[in-house]
Amino acid sequence: MVSIFMENMKQEGFRNMLKNQFIKHTDACVDDFLKGDIKSLFSNTKKLSKTVLQHFKPMIPKQFHALWKNGLETNDYYLKLCGSGGGGYILGFTEDLKKAEKALKDYRLEVVYNF
Repeated sequence: MVSIFMENMKQEGFRNMLKNQFIKHTDACVDDFLKGDIKSLFSNTKKLSKTVLQHFKPMIPKQFHALWKNGLETNDYYLKLCGSGGGGYILGFTEDLKKAEKALKDYRLEVVYNF
């Protein structure tokens, strides 16, 4: 995973995306979380999730690609890739836990934080 990332960093377009989209959306999510602005948090989380799916797809296990896209299309949940170097995990965000549990019934879910 790190080698894929480092190879991508050689491309100016990827570096620009990292600065202008990925870091921007990540910072906005952190700010929203700290301020408790849930509405903005979910809006920015969706943008971040979409950016990750578009630009970090090789780092996302293939079996999660359609699931990731489904969350973006239905707004039932948004996914975030966390960690690096192959030791990461997928963190999910939802405004409606029951809806997300239904959509993700075939996956083991663990609630980390509730607003």
